[in-house]
Amino acid sequence: MSARVYSERLGAIDDALFAAAAARLGLGAFVAAEPIATGLFGQNVFLTTTTGAYVLRGAPHWVPVKGDDGEVQWKPDDRVQFAKEAFFIGETHAHTAAPVPWPCRHDTASDIFGWPYLVMPRMPGACFNERSIRMALPPRARREVAESMGATLAQLQRLAAPAAGDFDVDIGAVAPQPDGHRGHVIAWIGDIARGEEARRVLAEADLDWMAQLAGGAMPLPARPVTFAHGDYKLDNMTVAERDGAWRVSGLFDFHTARFGDSAHDLIRPACAYLDTEPELARVLVEAWRSAGGDDTGLAPWLPLYVASERVSIWCGFVRAEARPDWSVGHTFRSWSERYLERLSMLF
Repeated sequence: MSARVYSERLGAIDDALFAAAAARLGLGAFVAAEPIATGLFGQNVFLTTTTGAYVLRGAPHWVPVKGDDGEVQWKPDDRVQFAKEAFFIGETHAHTAAPVPWPCRHDTASDIFGWPYLVMPRMPGACFNERSIRMALPPRARREVAESMGATLAQLQRLAAPAAGDFDVDIGAVAPQPDGHRGHVIAWIGDIARGEEARRVLAEADLDWMAQLAGGAMPLPARPVTFAHGDYKLDNMTVAERDGAWRVSGLFDFHTARFGDSAHDLIRPACAYLDTEPELARVLVEAWRSAGGDDTGLAPWLPLYVASERVSIWCGFVRAEARPDWSVGHTFRSWSERYLERLSMLF
């Protein structure tokens, strides 16, 4: 047996450690491990044992902690990410028909790898993004995928809760947020806007616009509290052809999940389709609505939802010294309003 580097984040892992994990979780004998090329954070490894194919997810994320000055700092806490993911995967498995990786096994001990880890079934199908799928599948199949994404999101919203909130590892349950989903979204855009890099790429007019949107959302009637994945997009699912049609066959990466408004999850894939195949944004939304997606009172929320989703993309990729082509000639507001205008026509 030998050590192999699986990603920059995971580092070198000896086969004996995978064998120990498989034995502890009752997964049979270790056969092989394989790096996963996709994935922004490099947390995952394909794991094969004598009982099947799995994904091992390790090296948990640090967690945001807000200081007395209001600044968010990231600090290590190995308890949080995987406890949260295991909780929400279990809840969606129990209360919806969405194709989630179950059973999700969580080893909270760090004695094998130096950190806790998850092991989940490897979901069938292939993983794409909104650009690679255009090279891999024909138009009809891509349309079917968009329809299935909408229907799967509607299925996820069947998981509801009495109050918006996030998983709290200290109590082992969801802790309600006093200001609800509204408060979460407003705090999210505020925290991003205060970041050092964000302050270099957001103009004062952008900040004023986001403040106006936050203020405008304060009197809006709250929408039903449902499960929100938080990063619902092609990159975080597998798709496969079944019974002559392409469908979502697996959904993963639950580390941003919470209870809030599942309709918020429409924004990221719809914007991705507006960039690549605009007609599929309409297909996505109509499939969601047809499958039970609740858009009652959603339209007034769209400006805040679009700004909160787009600001993470803007601040994640735009740099003062090296702007990507799609941002040239735009402020954050002007860029975001292009999406808002087109999405507003769908509701």
